[in-house]
Amino acid sequence: MVIFGSSFFGALVDGSLSAATKQALNPSKVLGDPNWYANLKKPTWNPPGWIFPIMWLLISKPTQLCAVSRILKYGNGTGGAVTSSTTSHLLALFVYTTHLALGDAWNKVFFGLECIGRGTVVISIFLSFLLASTYLFYTIDPAAGYYMLPTCGWVSVATALQYSIYFKNKKSIKK
Repeated sequence: MVIFGSSFFGALVDGSLSAATKQALNPSKVLGDPNWYANLKKPTWNPPGWIFPIMWLLISKPTQLCAVSRILKYGNGTGGAVTSSTTSHLLALFVYTTHLALGDAWNKVFFGLECIGRGTVVISIFLSFLLASTYLFYTIDPAAGYYMLPTCGWVSVATALQYSIYFKNKKSIKK
């Protein structure tokens, strides 16, 4: 069974999953200068660094299950004809894979390029696509939308943390 037949979507998903897997396998290694993140001013509620790879892996499984169930549902009963139902499935999958790509882009912009301001913009767009994906999945199958809620919660925390870091370090941000 091919879950992502299109190399475009496969590359988007693979890139996001690879970043999470690499972080989980070696949580002390980050892109860019390893001391950069440690030296940033962070809020008192900043989670310890080891929790991030664990949480990303815990929340990625429900979203993968959700995506696979959507793809399987899309392929059933239409005989390959494009209907309003298949169009809504394709839109949901496009938004879903875009949110995965944006998550990977955020890692590269924030940690790799060490750009706090741009990272704040990217994570905001990432969260927007995640919320849109959750809504679209919910309209197709409410259970699919519920599978996305842990990710929505964690990315909301990450976004709040990103904004806090941005405001605390605003004066030292790269142009």
